[in-house]
Amino acid sequence: MEKTVCNKNFLVKTLVELVQIPSLSGKEEKIAEKVAETLKTFGYQPKIDEYYNVVAEIGSGKTILLNAHLDHVPPVGNWKINPYSGKIVNGKVYGVGASDNKSGVSAMLEIARILSENKPRKGRVIFLFTSREESGGDEARKVLVGKVKADAGICLDHHINTKKRVAELTVGCKGIGNFEVEVYGKSYHSSEPEKAVNAIYKAAKLVDAVQKLKLPKIKKPVKEKALLNVTKINTDGWATRIPDLCRLTLNYRAPPKEDKTKAEKRIGGFIKRTLKKDFKVVKFVYRQGYLLNLKNPIVKAAEKSAKSLGFKPKISIAKGWVDAATLTNQLKIPTICMGPTTPGQAHVENEYEEIQNLVWGTELALKTVLNYLSL
Repeated sequence: MEKTVCNKNFLVKTLVELVQIPSLSGKEEKIAEKVAETLKTFGYQPKIDEYYNVVAEIGSGKTILLNAHLDHVPPVGNWKINPYSGKIVNGKVYGVGASDNKSGVSAMLEIARILSENKPRKGRVIFLFTSREESGGDEARKVLVGKVKADAGICLDHHINTKKRVAELTVGCKGIGNFEVEVYGKSYHSSEPEKAVNAIYKAAKLVDAVQKLKLPKIKKPVKEKALLNVTKINTDGWATRIPDLCRLTLNYRAPPKEDKTKAEKRIGGFIKRTLKKDFKVVKFVYRQGYLLNLKNPIVKAAEKSAKSLGFKPKISIAKGWVDAATLTNQLKIPTICMGPTTPGQAHVENEYEEIQNLVWGTELALKTVLNYLSL
């Protein structure tokens, strides 16, 4: 196993400082400025766009892109410490966004520092710090189309397990779709329900059918399956009134390569077959997943790098939607996800980043960059 070349002190100091800057989705101005100022001290000429995406680059020729997002979810729950403290306890940096995804931002800044002192002999590296990931801000991604171009990418928004020496290499993710459905009935006073048609009871048929629905399974490169869940149900009714309207949201996790048309046909058709009449799909929003070929050079470079650092590479498909899908599908940059985040620390109270994961995840990303550019 090789020794790390990353500066642990710089990584930890940077992560603490980033955690101390609140950066909710749509409010990334201050952290974008912090990232840009840090890059300038290394000799880069970063650019900040109207959405507070930050872009910088070094080198020329064959190009690899590094990405992490600047924003975090609101610090909800019963936090035992100040979520913006960046407090260090027992080898962990605590704070909202510490792992998801300011660990990735810190890793990119450290890689930028190293490469500024040891410029790649061949190849080009683009550093893309994105905004509005947590809120699904597509407008902040669309502005990058045609402006950011690379041959491959690494999204530093996945975990590494240093204790078990396992490095997950995510080569795809499921698509995500939300179907908002309205089910109609007939209202009447609750003392005479026989004169009404209860929209909730009609909607219950759909709820029951969802639990019995068989969806496609993914067999390669790893076993996964599509999912459909009812995540919201409500009515505007009164306590003594049989409701004539019930609204539901169905959340669909689709096979990685299923496009919007196929997803709408599959789930929309299921809704129609189940309810038959007196309903309407009032809104359908969908983001397609992606899946890389395991022979792709960026996947091979990541596997080689993990092994050289004493880690077991584990190919995976992300259970949630990841920004790498946008980079792959819209920017046409085949992108994998890897460390340095800590397992189980996304969107939780008392979030923390294990310092050893931060260090080794950064090392893995750097190693992968260099191995890819040397191919």
